[in-house]
Amino acid sequence: MTDNEVVWLIEISLKDFEPNLPGGTRIVAFEEVVASNEIAARQAGYDQFAARCFYEPIMRRKMCNWGITQHNCRVSDAVQVS
Repeated sequence: MTDNEVVWLIEISLKDFEPNLPGGTRIVAFEEVVASNEIAARQAGYDQFAARCFYEPIMRRKMCNWGITQHNCRVSDAVQVS
């Protein structure tokens, strides 16, 4: 992490036109990334989420059970943590 990079918490949620997940929630996942600004953080967060959907068995199973893919999701919020 360089001097101008900070930690961001990224919220991944369903796109507006998608129905809610079971339980009525729209939040799919949270990602923590290091980036220099909000735009870079949002991009890194979505890329990290997409990779998890492909490689991580638990996330793949959750997405399959919900009947969605990463293409049904968006970065809805980015909050600077540090």
